Amino acid sequence: MDDVSLIERGFEEFPATIALLDRRGDIVYTNRAWRTFADANDYVGDLDSTGVNYLDVCDAASETDEIAGVVADGIRAVLRGERDLFTVEYPCHSPTVYRWFALRVVPIDTPRHGNFALVAHFDITDRRLAELQVNEKNEHLAALVSVLASELKAQLASATASAERLAAVDGDDAVALSESLSRIDSLVEWSIGIAEQPSTIDLAPVDFREHVAQARAVASLDGGSGASIRVVGDGSLLADTHLFGLFLVAVLTNCFERNDSPGASFSVVVGTTADGFYVDDDGPHPSPEERAAATADSSQLLGVDYASPHLPTARRIADLHGWQFDVGDSELGGARFEVRGVEWN
Repeated sequence: MDDVSLIERGFEEFPATIALLDRRGDIVYTNRAWRTFADANDYVGDLDSTGVNYLDVCDAASETDEIAGVVADGIRAVLRGERDLFTVEYPCHSPTVYRWFALRVVPIDTPRHGNFALVAHFDITDRRLAELQVNEKNEHLAALVSVLASELKAQLASATASAERLAAVDGDDAVALSESLSRIDSLVEWSIGIAEQPSTIDLAPVDFREHVAQARAVASLDGGSGASIRVVGDGSLLADTHLFGLFLVAVLTNCFERNDSPGASFSVVVGTTADGFYVDDDGPHPSPEERAAATADSSQLLGVDYASPHLPTARRIADLHGWQFDVGDSELGGARFEVRGVEWN
């Protein structure tokens, strides 16, 4: 088998639909997948489409289909040598079937026959349907969160007002109730922020020390009065500003809660590494539940265990950034919560 027949056989058996265009945009070759698709969709004309000008077809369709015009412009740019690759994804629905394709166009330069463009259409229907299902579930979840949050916050506001009135006359028990309700209110706000956060994130340079200070102030509202916090290291990292703040609040709140005992004092060190950062404390070693929280659990809604949401929430935020989140023993004798894979500026 010579080289030419081997290459042609490879194109013929390739599962994506392929067309080879000359420098004018005329189709000079199509493969079996192209002909099979044309036959299955009642194409009028020769199934191999040889001689048809691909650019003319796109130009005619552009009057009603904006993507067709974009495709024509992209192919022309490849044929003129202005681009090495053109890609676009587009719907191609039939009356009975929803379909999506990814178009890839690359140049082929030959010394004897001139320039050509190889046009390949890949069926991405399964991927797009899966994305639509995920988006639909997220929309339903966001609506559920909004409804539940409105109902819960109304009840919390009423209960908090009652607890504050009791605290003025009834002493310690009423004060403890008021503080508990305040913590619940913070948790609700925090959970809403996580649930409503999209799966895509907006990365920007974030000042490490500044966000640690802000997170400490927020986390301290719910405890940590006995904590001594020291920040080691400095710098700016690429992160979503809002999510990075939530991450630090989650980890620091967990540190405060795990060391919370009447009259106890403890130390927390927040520091940077070459490819990440960490939060250490000198309290007890991490519990099995804390170690497990760094690992995703498919049974948890949005990856969060709402009975103890701090570390699972931190883990989900790390996942969104592509970071590795680990829980282990710290050099201070307690727990270490470490992130790797961070890009520092």
